[in-house]
Amino acid sequence: MHLFLKEYLPSSIYESYPTFILHPGIIGDRGHQSLDHAINDEKEQWGGVVILKANKDLDAGDIYASSNFSMRKTSKGSIYRNEVCDATSSALKDLLKNISDKNFKPIPQIQNEIHRRLREEDRRIDWQKDNSDTIIKKINMSDSYPGVKENFLGVECFIYGACKEDTFKGGKPKEILAKRDGGAICVGTLDGAIWISHLKEEAKFKLPSTYVLKDKIKGIKEQRISLIHEDDKNTFHEIYVERCDDIAYLHFDFHNGAMNSEQAIRLKYAVEYLKEECKVLVLMGGEEFFSNGIHLNILEDSKKQGEDGWSNINAMNDVVRSILFAEDIITVASFSKNAGAGGVFFRTCL
Repeated sequence: MHLFLKEYLPSSIYESYPTFILHPGIIGDRGHQSLDHAINDEKEQWGGVVILKANKDLDAGDIYASSNFSMRKTSKGSIYRNEVCDATSSALKDLLKNISDKNFKPIPQIQNEIHRRLREEDRRIDWQKDNSDTIIKKINMSDSYPGVKENFLGVECFIYGACKEDTFKGGKPKEILAKRDGGAICVGTLDGAIWISHLKEEAKFKLPSTYVLKDKIKGIKEQRISLIHEDDKNTFHEIYVERCDDIAYLHFDFHNGAMNSEQAIRLKYAVEYLKEECKVLVLMGGEEFFSNGIHLNILEDSKKQGEDGWSNINAMNDVVRSILFAEDIITVASFSKNAGAGGVFFRTCL
């Protein structure tokens, strides 16, 4: 089984051994960037995966298992980590069952044309023509790789992580209207505004947008929201809570599950506040990860790595301490997503 296969398999492999390719597309979908195309074409249903037998043509072999899912309006990375992973697990079980069944007959692949690779100009934002939804779609379909190339205030970079803003109005397209805790910037569009959480300069680390633009946005207004977001309006937020009677479900949806010092401090205060508001506190983590510990990209970018690393570790330890001493309530970790590094320790402190 080959995941993330980027080159044709040598015939010496698939002619000598039963070789199966896992492709994230529907039956008949052939070629690279299948999820990019699915998001761009606004598909409502998509093939979680098809598992086909390798042959001399790209994605052309007989299909031994498949699994579909409903598409969400979200980033490519999120779909890979959720729907595609779940569909892969299901399809792999079917594959193992089917190849051991002597009566099983594979489905012939539909020999459609291989879809073309999306180019940089297909992903480029036209701020004078594209509305908020179109801009977000372009960023979503380019998530992780290759990103959407852009220039903000003279900084050449790639854009990642976008969400709509319901409140800000009246800004010019591409005008930076505000910034917020967590490092996001709010950018004007034709029909409103969107938040962009991360930027990446060429050959550098992906970082919160405010870290990349630094002094260039020094005069931009800091648009804060409440420590714990409970509003149903669209806006950029990382810490939010759902309540049910005396139970508080605390979500902390940090990018890639990593938290820097400031994020850890805000999470600690959120825990301290909710300890007085509920009888049961359920730590939910984020949509993609429960937690992956400290923010290594920010530390790699830091000019004071030792000091900032120590600060980040201590800030996360303070979150743990606030949970450990929550003696008057029940605390639960909802460990439904992956975790790594300090995020595992964070969960095991309960």
